[in-house]
Amino acid sequence: MDIIIFGGQSNMQGQTECLSENKVVENAFEYKFLSDSFVPLKNPVGEDIGYDFKETFVYKKDSDFKTWIETTALGSACYGYTNMVPQFCRKYIEITGEKILAVHAAKGSTMVKEWLPPDKRFEVFIRKLTSAKEKLINKGETIGKIYFVWLQGESDAIFETSKAEYKEMLTKLNLILKENIGINKFGIIRVGRFTNDSRDDEIINAQSEICNENEDFLMLTEIATELNKQKEYMNPEVAGHYSAKGLEKLGFEAAKTLGNYRIK
Repeated sequence: MDIIIFGGQSNMQGQTECLSENKVVENAFEYKFLSDSFVPLKNPVGEDIGYDFKETFVYKKDSDFKTWIETTALGSACYGYTNMVPQFCRKYIEITGEKILAVHAAKGSTMVKEWLPPDKRFEVFIRKLTSAKEKLINKGETIGKIYFVWLQGESDAIFETSKAEYKEMLTKLNLILKENIGINKFGIIRVGRFTNDSRDDEIINAQSEICNENEDFLMLTEIATELNKQKEYMNPEVAGHYSAKGLEKLGFEAAKTLGNYRIK
């Protein structure tokens, strides 16, 4: 069974406008840290984990944003709506024939540095990943490949993280994940445009360059910036975020790349 970890900020957490479908993905399971269990994978995905390793709350339209930011380390798909993970896993399984354990570990409004020590989110993040792997081993399952899929960068653009700084921190994150989880590849869904100025270019170029320069990284898709230009792929209710159709498109395209890499 392959383990695929889905990390990043709001577009990876899932902030769409609807629940497009919630059919179970055959041969795919999601790891739930709070119950230490494997459940059939379907929308909505993720879970809301506080810095005390206890359950917080699903972010909804009437939720207090400040409280959510301050108390929640990892979040489930906002409003209980669509996330890219099920669509990604369907396509990956179609290409590879492998079973999947999906581990969703994302949180909106986060910078890359917040996924690194000593940030308090890091402890929750790494604990969930190691617990998923340990449970799979304890169940007697043979682990195939372990991949990390990353969609993040909008917050770094807002706060003017430079290309060099972003690449340095992403390199550190990769090394930590290799050491602690044993990931085989760090896959990047290249971020779309959020600030719509040169700040976006710093992050976009950083992600492109690191995939070209470091063999640990794999560019999964670059279509996010094109989807930004197409109304049907953008959330009409929350600027800068993808619609259910948009996230499903991103997941589908990214899975094609990773799936074909897996079988080559």
